Amino acid sequence: MTINSLMLFAPAETSVSDRGSAAYAISLAKVLNARLSIFVVALDVTSPLREADAVSVAASICAAAQAVGLDCRTVTEHSHAIGVHEVIAEHARMHDLTVTGCSGGGLLSERQIAEHLLFDSGRPVLLVPPRHAVPFSREGAVVAWDNTPVAARALGDARDLLGDGETILLTIDGDKQLRGDLNSEEITLLSARRGLRVRSHSAHKGNRSIADALQEETRSLGAGLLVMGAYGHSRLRRFVLGSATVGLLENPQLPALLSH
Repeated sequence: MTINSLMLFAPAETSVSDRGSAAYAISLAKVLNARLSIFVVALDVTSPLREADAVSVAASICAAAQAVGLDCRTVTEHSHAIGVHEVIAEHARMHDLTVTGCSGGGLLSERQIAEHLLFDSGRPVLLVPPRHAVPFSREGAVVAWDNTPVAARALGDARDLLGDGETILLTIDGDKQLRGDLNSEEITLLSARRGLRVRSHSAHKGNRSIADALQEETRSLGAGLLVMGAYGHSRLRRFVLGSATVGLLENPQLPALLSH
């Protein structure tokens, strides 16, 4: 998927331009030469923050984006006829990718917004840990591969982020039974026909959660971005065992693109 338009969702209470989701969105838009929309509102309805505070935060982020030559616009007002999470998802549908943080604090958190975007925006979501300060680079990405439709969708959604560098298809053994007819050589060949240079890598889950295993292996492979399908299991299995998506939302260690 070609990414021409990015949306950043940034809560007025916590967002700054030099780290976290805002800084990552700026660096990503710069590499992709994409337009950037900056959506800033206060999430905490009990906060004394006023609309002017959202305008100030948005202006600061936009100034940082314009300083590196980006075309950007800001959104700080919205209709109150529907919930703010619905408004954010509506705006996200008009962009190729949404970048957001995943902090869990407050009555309405970034984490809740991110999960709503996954289900209701129809677009991929890129989560960024709050203190992350490393800019986006096309060098080094890992795709969590379990041969599911959501994993295939994530790989397609991330195509523009992968560039011409090597992409690692990571399989975690010991999480669930993987079924399929293609071996790693065939996957590599078919990926090459799509313009991707990939290699397969497997690791054992051990005593780790699946989310920790995916993130730790991604970092050990020297990659700065994890790509994965979100909520690929049944609701019952997620309720009983949890899921990689839930674990990643609760304990993000590096930027991750999620597709549902």
